[in-house]
Amino acid sequence: MAPTPERGLLERGQHAPTDWRTSRRKASLRDRLGKRFVPTLVGIGLVPVLAVAGLYFFAQAMSYESTDDAFIDAHTVDVAPKIAGRIEQVFIDDNWRVKKGDPIVEIDPRDYDAQLRQKQAALDSTKAQANSAQAAVEQQIANVKSLQATLDQNKADQQAYQAQADQTADNLHRQQDLYNNRVVSVQDLITAKDSGRSAQANLDAAKMKVVSAEAQLVEGQAEVRTYEALLQYVLAQVKANQANAEAAQLNDSYTKVFAPESGRVTNKSVEPGDYVQVGQNLLALVPTDIWVIANFKENQIRLMRPGQPVEIEVDALGRTFKGHVDSIQAGSGAAFSLLPPENATGNYVKVVQRVPVKIRFNSIPAVGLPLGPGESVVPTVKVQDFRYSALELIIAAILTGAAILWVLWWGPRPAKTKTDA
Repeated sequence: MAPTPERGLLERGQHAPTDWRTSRRKASLRDRLGKRFVPTLVGIGLVPVLAVAGLYFFAQAMSYESTDDAFIDAHTVDVAPKIAGRIEQVFIDDNWRVKKGDPIVEIDPRDYDAQLRQKQAALDSTKAQANSAQAAVEQQIANVKSLQATLDQNKADQQAYQAQADQTADNLHRQQDLYNNRVVSVQDLITAKDSGRSAQANLDAAKMKVVSAEAQLVEGQAEVRTYEALLQYVLAQVKANQANAEAAQLNDSYTKVFAPESGRVTNKSVEPGDYVQVGQNLLALVPTDIWVIANFKENQIRLMRPGQPVEIEVDALGRTFKGHVDSIQAGSGAAFSLLPPENATGNYVKVVQRVPVKIRFNSIPAVGLPLGPGESVVPTVKVQDFRYSALELIIAAILTGAAILWVLWWGPRPAKTKTDA
C-alpha cells in the first residue's frame, strides 16, 4: 500500500492536520525554502551586484592601462672640473639645493695664477717687439719716401742736363757751320766744343745719380718688405701669446667650479684636500624638472597616444598626481640596451617586449620629500572611454536573469535525505 502524508506524520509521532493539502497550497516562500530562504535571497541580491561590478571592472580594464615597471627620471647633471688640482674649499654638502651659478668647490689657484702672470709677461714682451717692429717699418717707409724724392730730383737734374747738352750740341753745330764759312775763329769753335763736352759730362753724371737713386730706392723698398715681414711675425707671436694668456686666464677662472644648473646635490664624492683630475665626477645635480619612464608591455600601447591623461601613484609618498603621456619610444627598451638580444640562431622563444613611455607631471609635485631618479611609481593611463553596446548589455541582462533563475531553482529543491540502511 502506498504511503500517504498522514501515515508519514503518524510514523514520526506527529499528528497530521485535518486538511494538509490546503495547508500546503497556502504555505509561504519561507516555508517552502526552509533553511535555504536567506541564502536564496542573498544569492538573488548578489547576482545583479556581481553583474554590475563585473561590467564596471571590465570597462575599467578596457579603458586603463597600468604597470608597476615605472620610475621617476630626470636629466641629471654631472659636475666635473676642467683643470686638475687639489681641492681647497668645498662650499656645498649632501642633498643641498643649489641655484645656477652658486660656487661648488675651489681648486688651489696658486699654480694657475703663476702661469697667468708668466703668459701675460710673454704677451707684454711680444707687444713691445711688435711696437718696435712697427716703428722700424714706419722709419723705413719714411726713408723710402726720401729716396723716392732724391730719385725724382735726380731725374729732374738729368732732364735739365739733357736740355743743356742738346743746346750745346746745337750751338756746336752752328759754330761748326760758321767756322766752315770763315765767319768765326778757331777759338770760338774750340769753346763751343768744350761747352758741349762739359754738358755731356754733366748729363752722364746726372744719369749715374738717377741709377744710384733707383738702386737705393729698390733697396729701401726691400728693407720695408723685410721689416713688414718681421712685423707680421711679431704680430703672430702676439696673437699666440695672447691666446696663451687667455687660456691661462680661463684655467685660473676654472679654479672655482660653479653649479651649471639649479638642482639638488646628490652622489657627492669630493672633500677638501682631494686631488682631482680633469673630467672627474665630483657630484651630480638633480634638477626639479622630473618625469616618469614607464615600461609598458607592447600589447598595452595599442591605444596609447601622447596627451592622454595619467594618474601617477608615487610609492615614496603614497599619493597620486595628475600627468599626461608625453611621448612613446620608437622601439623596445631591450633594443637599445648595452647587449641587445640576437635571435638569429638557436631556438626562438617569443618574449613580450616592453616599450618605454615618457609621462610628464601636469605640475611638479610640491612635497616635502624630494623626488628623484629611480623612485618607483605606478602610472595608470586612460587609453579610451569604453562604452557598452546595446547587444552587450542585452547579453549581460540575459546572463543575469539566467543566474537569478538558477538561484530560484536551487532554493526550493528538496534536500537530499539519508536513507536508513
